[in-house]
Amino acid sequence: MKTRTFILTCLLAMPAGHLAAQQPAEPEQRATVTTRGDSIIILKGKGDMRIKVYEDQLEEGEEKEVEIYEGVYLEKVDADKRTFLDALPFIPKKKRYNSYEPHNSGLYIGFSRMSNDFLSFGTGKQANLDLSQSWEFGFNFLSVYHNFKKNPHWGLNFGANWGYRSFSIDGNRALLKTNGASVLTEGDEETGYSKSRLRHFFFRIPVTLEWQQQLGNHRLIFFNAGPEFEIRHGVKSFSHINGGKKQTVGKGMYVRPVGVNLLAQAGYGNLGIYLRYSTYGLFQKDKGMEVSPYSFGIAWYW
Repeated sequence: MKTRTFILTCLLAMPAGHLAAQQPAEPEQRATVTTRGDSIIILKGKGDMRIKVYEDQLEEGEEKEVEIYEGVYLEKVDADKRTFLDALPFIPKKKRYNSYEPHNSGLYIGFSRMSNDFLSFGTGKQANLDLSQSWEFGFNFLSVYHNFKKNPHWGLNFGANWGYRSFSIDGNRALLKTNGASVLTEGDEETGYSKSRLRHFFFRIPVTLEWQQQLGNHRLIFFNAGPEFEIRHGVKSFSHINGGKKQTVGKGMYVRPVGVNLLAQAGYGNLGIYLRYSTYGLFQKDKGMEVSPYSFGIAWYW
């Protein structure tokens, strides 16, 4: 019998052997198909199926079965299936060429400012800050995504991060609660203020649409942008009064507990830059200065 006939028979027998393997049985199953004196043996083990084809041949005047073909059929494993552990940072992940990799800010640090007008990048006249001492830092502790193709350029990222932001108030001034509002108060001959700060902690949940392109060395260039929901807590105003130790001069400070930012990020590989801009004022209406905070800096993505 011709060899190609045996191979065709082998392929036709493969589904039958696979279905037989689904039935409760011993770890290894064996099926033998005999045709015109020749035989096809199918061995179903854990994770694979081995197929051997034997042909009757004359050797030294005797008929013997000689193996003329052997193949291995591996069961398909879904390598793209994700678990909850894939969403957590610091968990080693197998990287595949041309696979989508989300870029939420793993660890980031940058400068913070206050502007008088939305989407203005000038320094707010109402709040003169020491820009070199006004900063924020945070880290991402949850990252998930949805990609649109098997080998995509586009994806939707979701994350959650926590951090700290501090505004350094320049000059002899401090942010105090006065008549039901937060007011920048000038020091006088009796009370002097120095190194004053307004700080708060935050939880942020970014939702960004990302485009990325794989380069020849398997690194990515990427850009993403989208809204970011922010929950502020632990708001305090500090100052050094008359050159003494740092004191808390106010809590809460009528800062909005919830904010919505616009976030844009771009980078190469695991490094990038970001710009974050609040869509409305930091303080509650008629409870403080009309200023919009924004920040920019660098990020390392994991």
